[in-house]
Amino acid sequence: MRTLQRLVLASVVILAGTAMAAAAEDVLPPRRKGPLLRWLQALTYRQTYVAEATVHPSVPAHGFNVRVYFSPGLVADLRAGRPRFRKGAAMVKELYFQGTEDVVGWSVMRKLRRRSGGRGTGWLFYETLDGRNRGAFFGRGIGVCTGCHAAGTDYLLSSFRP
Repeated sequence: MRTLQRLVLASVVILAGTAMAAAAEDVLPPRRKGPLLRWLQALTYRQTYVAEATVHPSVPAHGFNVRVYFSPGLVADLRAGRPRFRKGAAMVKELYFQGTEDVVGWSVMRKLRRRSGGRGTGWLFYETLDGRNRGAFFGRGIGVCTGCHAAGTDYLLSSFRP
């Protein structure tokens, strides 16, 4: 009887862990370009991510005005002052270009590995300047992204701390 109870308890723990992992995965940007763009267009990240207070000026590479949203895992790492972020850390940068009202495109970073790698290959980068996937930058350790982001804390350049 005790063996059966242990098996049932172990099964419940495994199922709970699987459900928690699936829920955590649901808040992360998808790893494929098509689903990622649809996830962004639905503004899904706004439901669970922590946002910077306002749209603000940015470096020209991302247009003139942006607003960044940080995943719950990245927020926890930033609050703890960790110099290396966990696998699954993510951020979404809304691109407004010269305006401040309409999102025109997005930049996304999602950490796929525990280690970032010397060239940022542990990070998935994505950027669409027109809200579509034609001409979008997409991939791991993309030089046009890592060229600037390597100067940040584990490739994150933002000085925002929640």
